[in-house]
Amino acid sequence: MSNVGTALSSSIETADRAVGTRALRAVDYLRVSTEEQKKGYGVARQSRKTTRHIALKGWAHVGTYKDEGVSGSLEAADRGDLKRLMDAAQQTPRPFDIVVVPDGRVIGRRGRAFWRWVWALEDLGVFVSVVADDYDNTTTEGRKKMRRDADYAETEWETIRDRTQGGLQEKAELTPAAHIGGPPPYGYRVANKGIPGSYLVIDEDEAKVIKHVYDLVVGEGLNLRQATVRLVAEGSTARSGKTWTRDNLRDRIMSTPVLDGALVFRGKHAKRDENGDPIWGDSVRIDLPRILTEQESAELRRRVADTAKHSSGKRWVYPLSGRIVSLCGKTHSGFGYMVDREAARFYRCTGSAPKDLSQEPCGCSRIDADAFEQHVWKHVTEIASNSEKLQELAAEWIGMAEGDTAALVDRTADLDRQIEGMNASITAVIVASAKQSKSADAIEAATAVLNNELQQLQNLRDEAAEWLAEMEESDQRAHDLIALASMAKKSFPDMAPEQQAAILSMLELKVTITGPVPNDRRGGLPCTVRAWYAAKGLGIPAAALSDEEWAKVAPLLPKGRRGTVRRSVDAIFYKARTGKPWPVVIEETGATRQASKHFNAWTSDDTWSRVNAALADVDQVALPELQLLPPMIIEGRIDTSAMLNVAGRSRRGFR
Repeated sequence: MSNVGTALSSSIETADRAVGTRALRAVDYLRVSTEEQKKGYGVARQSRKTTRHIALKGWAHVGTYKDEGVSGSLEAADRGDLKRLMDAAQQTPRPFDIVVVPDGRVIGRRGRAFWRWVWALEDLGVFVSVVADDYDNTTTEGRKKMRRDADYAETEWETIRDRTQGGLQEKAELTPAAHIGGPPPYGYRVANKGIPGSYLVIDEDEAKVIKHVYDLVVGEGLNLRQATVRLVAEGSTARSGKTWTRDNLRDRIMSTPVLDGALVFRGKHAKRDENGDPIWGDSVRIDLPRILTEQESAELRRRVADTAKHSSGKRWVYPLSGRIVSLCGKTHSGFGYMVDREAARFYRCTGSAPKDLSQEPCGCSRIDADAFEQHVWKHVTEIASNSEKLQELAAEWIGMAEGDTAALVDRTADLDRQIEGMNASITAVIVASAKQSKSADAIEAATAVLNNELQQLQNLRDEAAEWLAEMEESDQRAHDLIALASMAKKSFPDMAPEQQAAILSMLELKVTITGPVPNDRRGGLPCTVRAWYAAKGLGIPAAALSDEEWAKVAPLLPKGRRGTVRRSVDAIFYKARTGKPWPVVIEETGATRQASKHFNAWTSDDTWSRVNAALADVDQVALPELQLLPPMIIEGRIDTSAMLNVAGRSRRGFR
């Protein structure tokens, strides 16, 4: 078993020898949090420090990575540019030898974020240099300073967090109508803004809008969509200055502060411990001055619920709603209606029918829901049924490759030896002090520095052991993957849409449309010509009719003028063969707009059946299968524990 501390002690000197006359290649990593940005501390200030440090060391500055407005409590995988840095470090050949940071807090304010990143770089042969105090992790003394930096950063972060959360809790409990932060609820404004005792009062202008909506819904019997149209017509706008939408109006008017005259601090979205209790303090109900009376609120709730019931028709489940990203960047949602007692289901882009009545529709096409859902679910089933593919997708379940286990075992063993040595040193000091008859206070003072160093080593060892334990869970992961594959093969094909929606939610599935919907279904409506041939089970003439073939059917049809009827017949056959929309068919065949009217008339009186019967002996082609779906990318995340036990999430995606 290797001694990690010894191996690191001269790594930069070794690298110098390995590259000969070439300077070591350095990149700098810069990070500022949102709070630091507000105070004017940008990455430019950090960049000047790191650039000067790299020049003084004689290293080659080969790149910069920076995360702005990013918390130091986040791990590498959750920071955009730091993740990019780690990806680059794993390239062969490696593009840099050293990562330079202005101070330890840039690496991370929590031990987990700090050490896992440093260790992952060490295992790749890349080391970290800190400008503040000019140290790196290639020497024992440097690593000792790094441990102190990590402890200080985490202690500082915890102190700031506790102080902030405690202050908010006290304000919520003691200040009437307290304003805890953020935008005030609609109908209210902040009094004494910027002062510690700030609180909420009624905003008279917004309260007038709320009462006006109450009159429209309760007094005039309008539903919320009709009330929205009325507000837009009257020139009323939302707080943002934008036109009201139905959803925006509902969220503002039907909110808890408006209807109940209260809001809850640390409510259902508060961070909780394993017992379900809020971590930073108890939930607090903050009473607000009422805009509507209790009776008015109850009546408004009842009227809105009644109009929703009356407007609701046939409901279908659309498991992909909100998971489809269109070409315009909006998401698709499901909708449907009945056509001749048959369900017509589609997904349409929310931008095609904007809620903001002042916006133009995006023009994105509808997508056949049945075909779309079948295609996506088939893809998910194939992935989930393939245990080898699942192994590949979940290989980074714990954020590192299996091959790193040995290095982490060595690192843990080395920390154990350091802890053992530190304990021996403390014991020696205590024994020597006792022989000199020193007081307990004197012995405590003599060992304070050593005890502090011991605590740092133990914290570091605990972090390494926790990471190792996560890696050793890979065996359980493998069993879960096999179980998931077995479950998928048996259960996925017959899952109801509601169950599919639950699985897709666990997978965090996302479908990105990368091209237009094929011409045959751009409007989302079924082709009536193709539907007629499908229902009859007939073939289609393979080409435009010859004069001889036309002579067989001409007596069955009206004469028309200037060949209009013949062109209509050829256009109908062409549409059946290609599935193209009527405007395209008319343009490509030279037919007139009468073609679609002719088809409807001839199918209604059975003329079209007689035409096809007369052409039974001409060369025919089968009704072709048409591409109903646009090109797309299907992405998601594999987490076997979530799908087998309905808990948790994975960091690994599939595509």
